[in-house]
Amino acid sequence: MTSASQDNSASAAESATDDRMSDYRMINATGELVAFCDRAAAKGYVIVDTEFVRTRTYYAQLGLVQASCAGEAVLIDPLNGVDLQPLWQLLSSGVEVILHAGGEDLELFHRYDALPKKLFDSQVAHAFLTDGSQIGYAGLVEKMLGIAVDKSQSRTDWLQRPLSKAQLDYAAADVIYLERLQVELKEQVEQLPFADLVWQECREQVQKRARDVAPQVAWRDIGGVSLLPGTGRAILRELAAWRLQTARTNDVALPFILRDPVMVEIARTRPQNRHQLGQIADIHPRSLRLYGDAVLSCVAAGEAVPASEQPEDIPRYDQLPGYKRFFKAAKALFADVAEETGIPVSLLGSRKQINDVFVYAHFTSEASKSLIAKPDLCSGWRADLLVDGLQALLAESKR
Repeated sequence: MTSASQDNSASAAESATDDRMSDYRMINATGELVAFCDRAAAKGYVIVDTEFVRTRTYYAQLGLVQASCAGEAVLIDPLNGVDLQPLWQLLSSGVEVILHAGGEDLELFHRYDALPKKLFDSQVAHAFLTDGSQIGYAGLVEKMLGIAVDKSQSRTDWLQRPLSKAQLDYAAADVIYLERLQVELKEQVEQLPFADLVWQECREQVQKRARDVAPQVAWRDIGGVSLLPGTGRAILRELAAWRLQTARTNDVALPFILRDPVMVEIARTRPQNRHQLGQIADIHPRSLRLYGDAVLSCVAAGEAVPASEQPEDIPRYDQLPGYKRFFKAAKALFADVAEETGIPVSLLGSRKQINDVFVYAHFTSEASKSLIAKPDLCSGWRADLLVDGLQALLAESKR
């Protein structure tokens, strides 16, 4: 049951939402954007969010940019002729850039050489302030400000025009409330005994998004590789490298070239001609028509790789007794470190991050290590706390 006072509070929150939603403006000319960026540079910070579409393309297609500084919220339409270079220069200039769950935004910024030198991510901050759990923007706004953010426009096609007022309001909300949230979150972060780790984690998020996967190791991320013998892995390596390069060159999403299971099946069956290739289950006729010759060339190149140069075996490590001991001991190590430091245990390492350490140590060749980054648990602030213990556990797991 809802009390009368609760009804009044809800009405007040809804009214506050409506009032705030009119507090933004569209930027329709490059000169206006330059002026806004100059004001943000003088203040030393900017709050940013982006709306984009990424369905059939490899790269995100930018549809709208939202920004705010010192109470001035703006929406920038990249499709109406505004030159976004002043914004990219601002983001990479050293001003503090404030995002919420900014991973995909950072990937987009990376494409425009606009990665921030100083980042504050409100989702990261909230995780350190709580039990490490992730929270969406709407949930954070409601939790901290008592305002319900309308998410009904989340499925908008941001490349279509015109955008409705409801869609623009939805987009503006992503920076308007973050202006208020970030102040309180920073005050709370500063009270933490490990406050510096929040900023380190934000820096590490930027560093991760600055990495581009090397085509030569793209095969390692494809499920089913453990089913393949050496020649099959060599073929898969050729296929994965070709697919990634083709996707980047033509801006096509990877599955629209070849899906992962199809590539594994090609590597397993080694078709020698278009007819045999066409018998592969689930290969799309369009892929066969556009890429058939290239795929067969990858098969031939993989078959020609000498045994000594074939990619390393990555077995079903989760079935190995050594892995099971390592995983259990790693979780115990995390619990001990969390109790000692007060850092939420879930932030120290996930199952995937533990797996990455095991595979990197036991099933990654020196050639592959030269092309991929060290696992998260072996670099940055996590390594400072965990790496010695993990190295001991890895040595034990070999027995």
